[in-house]
Amino acid sequence: MTNKFLPPIPKKGVLNDVVADLVGPLPKPKAARIVIVACGVKIHFPWDKACERYTAAHDVLVDAVDGLPVEVLRADEPFEDPRELCAFLDTKLQEGIAGVVFFHAAYTAGEIGSYFGRWALDHKVPLLSWAWPEEGTGGANEANSLTCQNFLLQMWKQMGVPYAWLHETIGKKAAPLLEQFCRAAYTRQSFAYAKLLHAGGSRVTAFYDGEVDELAVMKNLGCNFDRVDLEAVYQHAKNKFADADLIRVKDALINHPSCNEVNLPEEQILKTSRFGLGMLDLAREHGYLGATVKSWPDLFDCYGCAIDGSVSMMNDYGFCVAEEGEMNGLLSSLSLYLLSNGEAIPTMMDLSLWKQEQDRLGIWHCGASPTRLLKPGTKFNAARHSILENGDPETAVGLMLEFLLANGPVTVMRYMAPDATKWFAFEGEFEDTPLDYRGTYGLFKATGEASLCQIMGTIFDGGLDHHWSVGYGHWLAELRMFNHFCGLAEIPLRECTKNFGLSR
Repeated sequence: MTNKFLPPIPKKGVLNDVVADLVGPLPKPKAARIVIVACGVKIHFPWDKACERYTAAHDVLVDAVDGLPVEVLRADEPFEDPRELCAFLDTKLQEGIAGVVFFHAAYTAGEIGSYFGRWALDHKVPLLSWAWPEEGTGGANEANSLTCQNFLLQMWKQMGVPYAWLHETIGKKAAPLLEQFCRAAYTRQSFAYAKLLHAGGSRVTAFYDGEVDELAVMKNLGCNFDRVDLEAVYQHAKNKFADADLIRVKDALINHPSCNEVNLPEEQILKTSRFGLGMLDLAREHGYLGATVKSWPDLFDCYGCAIDGSVSMMNDYGFCVAEEGEMNGLLSSLSLYLLSNGEAIPTMMDLSLWKQEQDRLGIWHCGASPTRLLKPGTKFNAARHSILENGDPETAVGLMLEFLLANGPVTVMRYMAPDATKWFAFEGEFEDTPLDYRGTYGLFKATGEASLCQIMGTIFDGGLDHHWSVGYGHWLAELRMFNHFCGLAEIPLRECTKNFGLSR
């Protein structure tokens, strides 16, 4: 597995142990089956060498996905007959194929390309074409791999087959792109026919960009939302978890060494915890891949609590959740979660403070980030909602967890309303900063291919959505690969050097 420069993030959040005891393990997506096939022509190119290259390519692929939920399958030898190739792939379809790596071991007849192209159109499986740079020997051409790749890609493009391609030596240099492809294939498979929980069933007041065209999502990503009323979640949790269970969660939170202050009534911690445990148990029972929850005004007004502390708890536990009824936010966080095999630990945030003289961006939200992201050497506060306290400290509710986010590389991304068919992402890192606002907060420095002015110009000129999913590590290449195979368009970066612009 390639190094994504992840910071040393703890494997557990502050409540993981007690949640594991109360809820138990959650279902996980199945492993992705990646099939590597190869082609060649015995009469024209040395077959034994083509077979050796195929085996070597298979071994490189296996090494590249070590540690990922990926299984690699192969045939006995390269294929000459297009019908045999398609028949072999059909036998693997019975248990599922997440992706195909087509290795150009040697030149092939055109029918291999056209038959496989038709098979790929029928089954819509992500495809990676891999050829390799040969060394000229002064003798006969024994593989013609580059021409073979050119020959087949021309066919697949003309037929409308989506593909990725790689021209790299059969060795470790090929591993990063192979890994990217397999991560994308795993993520695409995991989204397909997945169920997502929408606790609350609707967006919060006037957050129009939090809703999504569900049929477009089913068409492009393959998942659907189960809309469940907040009262149904509450009753499920009330029937499943005793008051003593809630007290265990509360005690584990406030007695944790990382807890600095507790500035809210105990009752609000218990109420918030009940909703979080209820959602996790529904996920365990129904196999939900992730969830969003309508944070307000219902929970404030009708239940006397804020959900943020439980959103933190659920994300810590490895169940991907976005607050504020954010359907696009959940899809964005899930893409980072799945592509990283859970290592990105995504959290949904606002872009809240453009420090233009410092060329930095303050990224903030109310207090729902997972505690695994707590900056080392600092502590969190358990508090009421700071924005509600702006209005009336006496009636403000929690539970909010307020802390600085850990330094390290991050990817910020978003699928855009109204249909999640367009997306935008950028890379950078969180660096040292004071807590500029109460809540969860990180100071972002752009380090990727886009400057901060370009990022903000693209967002403002394009009128893009206002919530952004932040995941640790750099995943832009994987996002591009995954979204390519889902037919989702990346919003192009705008040229911008100013702090003003025009709608586009």
